[in-house]
Amino acid sequence: MPAIPTTVTMVGAGFVPAFRRVQQCGDFDCPFAVIAMICGTTLEEVRNVAIRRFRHLVHGPYWITGHFIAQLLAHHGYNTGMYEEPASVSEIPDLAIALVDYDELSNLGRHVLFHRARASHDPGIKVEYVIDPAYWIEPHDYVRTNLPDIHWFMEVYPMGEHGSKVITLPRYAVRATADRPDTLASGSLSDGVPCL
Repeated sequence: MPAIPTTVTMVGAGFVPAFRRVQQCGDFDCPFAVIAMICGTTLEEVRNVAIRRFRHLVHGPYWITGHFIAQLLAHHGYNTGMYEEPASVSEIPDLAIALVDYDELSNLGRHVLFHRARASHDPGIKVEYVIDPAYWIEPHDYVRTNLPDIHWFMEVYPMGEHGSKVITLPRYAVRATADRPDTLASGSLSDGVPCL
């Protein structure tokens, strides 16, 4: 059963991330790369599951929705919540898919893995870091504790466990889900929140 690592191994003044970085190959597959990191698999495996099981397009253009991210994570034994806007980093759960470089006009951003864990040598020290799958960034930015601006996040937790928050969907989202339980509308809600 999947589990969220609760510690990171400290090495000198640094640490070893609990997740292995997976680099995205194209401009739009950052969610696939982050899912591969969380699930301990490859980008190719996540992409193959998306294509074969969920009929994802082989070639773009495409945008990977929160609902699709949830389906892929569920296939690998994880649940996720809706996109939420944090007031501060402390509101982000210990494992999340975070949206950075967010553009309000297009309602798009890039996905990175956010993880918070205790230091192996001192459980009182918490290490918060992101792993960025972008292929165009410098190696010193692959894993960083100097956190980028996180505009939105989706909590990730193993199936069978409950997330840190109980989320009540707006009535119109619940009706849409009840009418078509296999899908939610893509796009965004009227208040600018990215939809699942």
